[in-house]
Amino acid sequence: MGRTPNDLAGALAAVSERPTPALVWRDGAERVELSGRVLVNWVEKSAGLLVDELDVTAGDTIRISPAPHWRLVVLSLAALRVGARVEFAADADAVLHAHLEGHDDDASGTELVVATPALAFACSEPLPEGAVDFCAEVRAQPDVYTGFEEPDPSAGALPSGTTHGQLLGRALETAPQEAVGTVFLPLADGWEETALLTTLGIMVRGGAVLLTAGPQDATEDVLSQERATRL
Repeated sequence: MGRTPNDLAGALAAVSERPTPALVWRDGAERVELSGRVLVNWVEKSAGLLVDELDVTAGDTIRISPAPHWRLVVLSLAALRVGARVEFAADADAVLHAHLEGHDDDASGTELVVATPALAFACSEPLPEGAVDFCAEVRAQPDVYTGFEEPDPSAGALPSGTTHGQLLGRALETAPQEAVGTVFLPLADGWEETALLTTLGIMVRGGAVLLTAGPQDATEDVLSQERATRL
């Protein structure tokens, strides 16, 4: 991928040059493969949605549900892209709570509801008053984030206290240096800080991450089909 970027924006720009897979999602018979270019396009659109439609500003806290799903990976990166702090705990005091449809756990903030099917254009059920349908709204956003909200390098980015300025370095430290090709990342504790950092680090190094909805979707046959190694 060339010279290692200095920050998340640079890392995403480098990943966006890849026509090869960066993220693969398996949920039963459903499979989603996102090239680096497509993944970053989703991140940029989501960043625009957060800032331009949902009034997220740098320094705000966004709570991402720990339920595994590729769209929540996208939203985690988008939140960091605009300088927000990402939390995963149910008791986090947040301005926005992104969660899968049907999995609301009563966290604070505006609800951003995410449909689970790969080809969904909207949630399948009516949403609570004030909630926002991610799939219905994100596609209308520009392909490139042009908002004014940007990370403050000294501001907190993750629950551990990792700052935005430290984010990329921590990601590269967390991801195994020997991880090449496609790497299966088990989510025993759900989608959380270590999984996010590992995913980012592997992608920045040029690898791809395989995520699954549950351990039942990570059979040896699946790993063989994806040519994936276990982390």
